Amino acid sequence: MPPPATNPLENALAWFASAPARWRSDAEAVAEWVWVVLQGDFAENPTTAQTITGGLISMIPLVDQLSDLRDLVANVRALREDENDPWRWVALVLTLLGLIPSVGSILKAGLKVVVAGARREVLRIGKLGYQGRNKVLGAALWTATAPAVEDSIERLGLLFSSAPMRRVLSSHRIDEVYHFLASELRALASVLDVDRLRSAYNEGMKVLVPILEGVRRWRPAIGSPAGDLLESLHWLRDRLEGGLGPALEPIRYWLECLARRLEVEGDMQYRAMVNARNDHRAVSTRPPVSRVLALVRRGSGAVIHAANPPHPSLLKPPRIPPGHFDIGPAAEDPMTGVYATFSRRVVADVLSPGTRLVRVVDYQSGDNGVFWMLESEFKALNSKDSWRSRFAVWHHWNGNGEYVVYEVPPGDGLRVWRGPAASQELIDLDKQAVVDSGGKKVLLSGGGEQIAVFPADLDPAFMSKRGKTGWGYANEVVDDLPAPIGVPELVNNWYQGKKK
Repeated sequence: MPPPATNPLENALAWFASAPARWRSDAEAVAEWVWVVLQGDFAENPTTAQTITGGLISMIPLVDQLSDLRDLVANVRALREDENDPWRWVALVLTLLGLIPSVGSILKAGLKVVVAGARREVLRIGKLGYQGRNKVLGAALWTATAPAVEDSIERLGLLFSSAPMRRVLSSHRIDEVYHFLASELRALASVLDVDRLRSAYNEGMKVLVPILEGVRRWRPAIGSPAGDLLESLHWLRDRLEGGLGPALEPIRYWLECLARRLEVEGDMQYRAMVNARNDHRAVSTRPPVSRVLALVRRGSGAVIHAANPPHPSLLKPPRIPPGHFDIGPAAEDPMTGVYATFSRRVVADVLSPGTRLVRVVDYQSGDNGVFWMLESEFKALNSKDSWRSRFAVWHHWNGNGEYVVYEVPPGDGLRVWRGPAASQELIDLDKQAVVDSGGKKVLLSGGGEQIAVFPADLDPAFMSKRGKTGWGYANEVVDDLPAPIGVPELVNNWYQGKKK
């Protein structure tokens, strides 16, 4: 067998390979093979096959321990290089999550996929720029790992859609696997403490120490490095108390964010992974323009008739401050021309962490859209008509009925544009402004404090579950639309693209 490869990816994948053909009769070959396995660092950019294979192997007792121990070895070596780097302690905790005996096999399979990417990013950041800092905050941890988590969630989809995993989920009667994982993660976070993590480390040592001692006996040529690793394992065990404690808060925070992100993913799936798609479609709550015209003829509390809009649109885009996003005619989609939806003034602002925004949606709308309002504005609304009037939202743009709340996460705040919503004219099928018999324009007034957000700046981990506005969906009499039957349950709808 060749010596351990210097390429980290090759090392990491060595454990997938078959053991030497002579291993049953040659203890030296066994020791050499196990040693190569344990040298594996965290694999970079695993392929689809590796993701599925790794996830399935993690569900096999004893076999999965070898991959966990490989990762533990990498953590021990990183901490031996710099035990004062808090990010390396966080990476160790991420590894120990998979060694906790009470963690179920399905959760462990999911954790292995998500944690692998997050842990690589944590170690990379620690090595590049965070040495010497004595604290890691939960918000910083989530921000640093969020891109890796997004990539990992794509791999989770591959794992859960594989035939073997579908059979496992079916046997456990798990229809909504993402919601199941979210619930399990929250349960894990609630009981996570230093004692539990220390026990997980000790369980890993119970398996790893005899393996390394066997390597020393059976393969004298690598006995010295194996002995060094044994010494490092005991060295780290004596330092667990001081290192694990500060890592608990950011890890709990990270697990809660991950749980919420998985819930959003589960809502977007909107079907059981193990069953067939249901193609039933609920009645739309957005009437076509022709029905809005009929509604206007009957009279509507939100509609006004005026020669000129009370809140005229801005004619010129604002100056873009450094670091802010554009909303002018040349801005990238979906921010192109958003300035014209404001009236008289629009101000660039950065909302502080903890600020709560509300977006009124129908069941077809995306959660991560452009247009929002402060929660205080939403609470001041008392009807569907008041919302349509103050924020100038026509019936065929948004059927209403539901809302989401976004809380600005800890960190640098959220870049926005804010100002009064411009009045909106009703435009017919011929792209002409609708006027009444007296020649006046048919308008929604506007004037409410509107907030425009760049959708890519939103993090699904800080988006609430959907709630009902209390204003109902469509109404046969008022909206000239059949009352919706079979409107879906409240589920999040997170567009991967940028939608208005």
